[in-house]
Amino acid sequence: MTSEDLGQTRTGSRPESVVWYERLAWAAIAVGLASGAANPALLARNYHLYHTGFLLYGALSVTGQLLWIWLVARKRQNWARWISLFWILLSILGIESTIRDMERFLNPVAAILFYAAFAISIVSVMLLFRSDAREWFSRKRVASGA
Repeated sequence: MTSEDLGQTRTGSRPESVVWYERLAWAAIAVGLASGAANPALLARNYHLYHTGFLLYGALSVTGQLLWIWLVARKRQNWARWISLFWILLSILGIESTIRDMERFLNPVAAILFYAAFAISIVSVMLLFRSDAREWFSRKRVASGA
């Protein structure tokens, strides 16, 4: 048994890169939520402005992110992998405006957590384009029992 076979056995049929993508994507969500929690003044301001819309948007956003991770890491959707890359590239291009808009972060802990979540997201998407992940996404699914 080669080390490659062992990696496949430990994580099922998914390559290590995809397993780590999933772990890091979940971590990015958690750190992003911690960033929001570390900034109660911003949360209070947004809640005051939007009331139920703010809570609904937050719940839908997290649900959508979890669904996206599932599509990429569990359902092997290659189109979702490419959209993830496109989204990250757009986010990198737009980060300059976020940096200039520092009043958004009313404390340094929230800012540090926000940028940590952003960095974790970048790394997680990069993992989807490693050779083992590319091969996994490019293979056609084999019907069970074949």
